[in-house]
Amino acid sequence: MASTNSPTDNATTWDLAPAPESTNHVQVNDSYDLFIDGQFVPSQGGSRFDSVNPASEETISQITEATAEDVDRAVAAARAAYDNVWSKLSGAQRGKYLFRIARLIQE
Repeated sequence: MASTNSPTDNATTWDLAPAPESTNHVQVNDSYDLFIDGQFVPSQGGSRFDSVNPASEETISQITEATAEDVDRAVAAARAAYDNVWSKLSGAQRGKYLFRIARLIQE
């Protein structure tokens, strides 16, 4: 039998389980530069924009805004990494790296 209480009914008590992921270990920097060719670098233009928490509208961090020149540098670095390293790895080796990256993101 279906409950007559709707999700918007104030009389309904919701027993929610705790979130499975904890965020108390996450450290957010005040600002972030661009990650190009294995290192964090400032933008050629020097502009930044706010990363905003949509729930609270608080600024979380300042993010560097890339210019067309920054994108060109990033693409050139990615192409060099592919040509010189990534393309020479076997599919199994690439998969190992991708799974490790996914695990780090998940953590």
